[in-house]
Amino acid sequence: MKFAEHLAAHITPEWRKQYINYEEMKALLYSAVEQAPSAEHVEPEILQRYFAKFDEQFFHYCDKELTKINTFYSG
Repeated sequence: MKFAEHLAAHITPEWRKQYINYEEMKALLYSAVEQAPSAEHVEPEILQRYFAKFDEQFFHYCDKELTKINTFYSG
């Protein structure tokens, strides 16, 4: 069973908004890879900068998700 299916199968409906938004995070990752410059057509430094910028945005999103979950559990 894939993680997304496992998570969906065990979710408590009234707490749905408090769970990690796994599908959105997965979509962000797939989108970043799809939109990345082609390694065959750009210098390695450009590709490295692209993914470094994406990492920053993605981990910011992860921090927001973690804060949401921590706030829920501490409340």
